[in-house]
Amino acid sequence: MNLNDDLMKDDIEKLLNDQEGLEESITKRQWQILEAAMKVFSEKGFQGSRTSEIAKEAEVAEGTIFRYYKTKKDLLIGLLIPLIIKFFKPLAIKSAETIIENKKNKPIDELMEDLLLDRLNLIHSNFPLIKTIFMEAAYQPELLKTIQKNLGPKVIPFINNFMEQNIKNENFKDIEPTLMTRTMMSLLLGYIVLGNVFPDYFSSENDEEEIKQIVDIFLHGVAK
Repeated sequence: MNLNDDLMKDDIEKLLNDQEGLEESITKRQWQILEAAMKVFSEKGFQGSRTSEIAKEAEVAEGTIFRYYKTKKDLLIGLLIPLIIKFFKPLAIKSAETIIENKKNKPIDELMEDLLLDRLNLIHSNFPLIKTIFMEAAYQPELLKTIQKNLGPKVIPFINNFMEQNIKNENFKDIEPTLMTRTMMSLLLGYIVLGNVFPDYFSSENDEEEIKQIVDIFLHGVAK
């Protein structure tokens, strides 16, 4: 399978839904280009970046980029491929599912801390890529639509299942699972976004300790 420009629009969705063998389908040179695009886009934004800058960062000729990606927008959409591989690949999902199965019978607060730290570490390690894609999605309707169709369904049902299972186990109140999912995701995303946008006010030197406090707020609220 070659990720030529004929895959960059409609066929990208098939790739996002079929992760098996995806990493092997991308050539070493394409990885160079995608890694360079991620760096340049995250530093200068999509509109402020030039393919010549990406080519220089990737140490390839500019024409080489256009062999794989017809336009700069196709290259931006192409960044969804490493996002899938690095963030949503089966190994990452499997590790999180192991936490949800709770074979070690951990208390619910410890279980949630493990789950949030697992996701937080993945986000931290891939933050430039995630930042680029989600910031540009606000200005690129095609990219936003692809994210909504392919990424949301991989994350939200996973967390909903966690909530439903713990309602059944009587660890949580019988509250609408999607409301609890939204609340927990808001707490985690707020922690990440505010820490990066306003580091003088919200930076953390100890993620593990703060995640414990976030879980405590989720489980018990803030009232005395």
